[in-house]
Amino acid sequence: MVRLQIALGVIITVVGLIVVAWIALNEDANLARRDQEILARRIERGAVLFEQNCYTCHGFNAQGVPGLGPPLNDREMLEQRAKEVGWPGSLYTYLVRTIAAGRIVSTRPEYLGGKASDPNAMAMPPWSEEYGGPLRPADIEDIALFLQNFEEFPPELLAEIATPVPEEGEQPPEQGEADVDAVAIDLFTQLGCLGCHALATVPGAVGTVGPALDGLGERAASIIADPAYTGNATTPEEYIRESIVDPSVFVVAGYPDVMPKGFGDQLSEEQLDALVQFLMKQ
Repeated sequence: MVRLQIALGVIITVVGLIVVAWIALNEDANLARRDQEILARRIERGAVLFEQNCYTCHGFNAQGVPGLGPPLNDREMLEQRAKEVGWPGSLYTYLVRTIAAGRIVSTRPEYLGGKASDPNAMAMPPWSEEYGGPLRPADIEDIALFLQNFEEFPPELLAEIATPVPEEGEQPPEQGEADVDAVAIDLFTQLGCLGCHALATVPGAVGTVGPALDGLGERAASIIADPAYTGNATTPEEYIRESIVDPSVFVVAGYPDVMPKGFGDQLSEEQLDALVQFLMKQ
């Protein structure tokens, strides 16, 4: 009986040692996996915070808004920028400090930021509570993690959302009014127009740098009839197109001349037509 108890004790001890050894061998992997899960959650949270607070100047996809804020969706570009300004630390600490404290004056004159609507404002406001901003330090850190780990759409996702190309001899389907509006709203968002203009029919379009676009279709006729108008348009449609492709020809009083000048080369005729049709109905 005693021998059986001793044997059973030895077996239990050996099994216990094996279990402890197995846990020890896998603990590093478990810890690493948990660290990755926590990092992923923080990056996801940073993306949400970026969309809530930063898109008006830097775009929903961090692609930048011409005249307002630079693109932030390229890690190599961000690292190069940190070197150009002489930042002595890591990219992460550079992002944290820049977001937290903001910038009194833009280091790149082509991006006016807050000064586009108020010459006395900071180019980029401080976002951390310690500098008078609205976000906690942990929020700033999560936004920095998001930007540091930003990745473009993976190829497989691009393939899913790519516009299908008609086969030879096949006519592309005609677009209805709803389709044209969808194209226009997508362009309005992707080009960063909502960062400068308010427009009730586009979610997130609350910008104040440029004039509000609600009622533009009706207002355009009175604008071109005004003696103060210096452009070349003779119809409301022509005025809206002119405002997109050659915005410096006529700048609405009270607003700065900061609208990008390259949309005429960047957009196709179909895209311009979609934007004009959409804005005429606003």
